[in-house]
Formats: sequence, structure tokens, C-alpha cells
Amino acid sequence: MKLSQLRALIAIADSGSFSEAALELGMSQSSISEALSALETHLQSSLVERGRFGARLTPLGEQVVIHARSALAAIDSIEQEVSFSRGSIQGILKISTFRSIASQLIPPVMAQLKQQHPKLQLELLECIICEKEDLLRPIYDGTADLAFLPHCESSEFMSWEIMEDPYMVLVPDALVQGDRIHPADLLNQPLIVSKGGDCTNRIMQYLSDHQIAPTEVIKVHDDFTMYNMVAQNLGMCLSPRLAIDYVPRGATMLPLASPLHRYINLAVRQGGLRTPAVRHFIRELKNLLPDSKLPHLDLVPELPRETQF
Repeated sequence: MKLSQLRALIAIADSGSFSEAALELGMSQSSISEALSALETHLQSSLVERGRFGARLTPLGEQVVIHARSALAAIDSIEQEVSFSRGSIQGILKISTFRSIASQLIPPVMAQLKQQHPKLQLELLECIICEKEDLLRPIYDGTADLAFLPHCESSEFMSWEIMEDPYMVLVPDALVQGDRIHPADLLNQPLIVSKGGDCTNRIMQYLSDHQIAPTEVIKVHDDFTMYNMVAQNLGMCLSPRLAIDYVPRGATMLPLASPLHRYINLAVRQGGLRTPAVRHFIRELKNLLPDSKLPHLDLVPELPRETQF
């Protein structure tokens, strides 16, 4: 079994195509096919089904590719450790995240890391809808080192709460009457929300808890569309502060008198703390958010060893 064979299997799994896997790895399609055939011969098992649908993993192949990703991640960790012993970190740090974290928190952390380790690369796996399952899936299958989770912890992976993100209200300027919004101020007003996702469910539960019934609920895909609709006096919207990149002319951002928050957590893949890039990312994030529950680098507990008998 060779690493090149595992890389070929992973590329086929990710692309669903031998030709696209070949392009990704800079190899010929015949070389990809030969690598997979050699791996299947070695394991005496079929890992990929071929057909008009392209290339699809067999049930066994789905399990094997998880271990293949772990094996390559271990190789990457070895290379990072050796590189770090020489004073720098190389490789790719892969993070599963969502828009507000990708735009607000990750850039300043990576800017600090890149100053110290310019050869370190970043790959963001961004989810459009902030669902725990979608954000954790790359951690499960080994395609991400870290995952940011909104308003939820992970019982399967080591995780820490990093911040409390308050919800704010965007209000048309014509309706502004004070320095904060009370639940009664939302009564009988059109409400503009994002389509689907945990954030919208949390907002609707907040309104229900305060016995607020919007006259209309307008659902849109894009946050910027939502903010601009408020500016045109089409309704109000509630949004986490971190998600509000700008306030358009004609709208005002105000806090809720009865607060609503979401709590952001960071999860790390199993064995991820062994990777220098992960440890340094966590350290820089802790510097940015000193009040978070992230551990200081020198306080990260030793990873458990196998019990000796």
C-alpha cells in the first residue's frame, strides 16, 4: 500500500470522477486508475464502483477513505513537526466554518500566523447554512482540522466555547424611537429572516417566548439582501452582531432590551492537537479572544496514552 494510492482514492472520493481526480493530482487518468486498481488488489476488495454516474465509493470504500485521510493527516503532522523544528510551519490548515467567522475572526488570526510562518496555507470549508452536522462532517471524514460551531458544543470531539455573540436588530430609520429594541417594538412588524438554518429557528423561538407575532415573515437567501430590505423600510431583521458586516444607509443597528445570544464553539479533530498548525492557530485565537475558554498553549493537557498492562 502506497501513499500515492491513498491520495488517488481520496481524490476520486472527493471529485466523483477519475478524470477530475487526475487533474487535481496532476496525473494521467490511466495512472489514477492503475493506482486504485493496485490498492484494491492489495486489499482484495472493491472500493469504488464505476458506471455512467461516474465513480462512487462502495460501503467499504467509504470506511477505507476515512482511514486514508487520517493516514495522510498523520504524514502531514510529521512533516509539520520536522518543519517546525527548523523554525517554520508548512502545510495546509483546513477549517470548517461559516460566513461570519470566515470574514470576521479567521482573517486576523491567519494574518498573525502568516507573519510567523509564511509557508502555512489555509483552506476554508464554508457552509452556507450553519448546521452542526454540516460543519462537523469534515471533522468526521478527516477533511478538516478544526470546525467552528454556532450555539452548540461537540460531544464527539474536544471543543471549547470561544465567544458570546449578541443578536442585534436592524431597524428602518423611520421607525427608530430609542437606543434599544424592546420585544413589544417587534409586534406587528414584518420580519426579514434567512431561509432555513439554526439562526432562524432561534429567532422564531425568541419571538414565540415573548409572544410576538410578525405580520409577515419574509425569507431570503442572502444576508446583504436582508439588510438592504430593512433600509427600504420593508421590515426589521434580527442578526448576530458578528454577521452584520455593514449597516446600509436608511437602517440603524440597535441592541435588544431582552438579550438573545448565540455561543460560538471551536472543535478540533481527534489527534489534531498534535499538529503544530492547529496548536498555533488556537494560541493566536486565544490572543484575539483572551476571555474565551480556549486553553493557553502551555496548558493544553497531554494527550492520553494507551493503558499499559
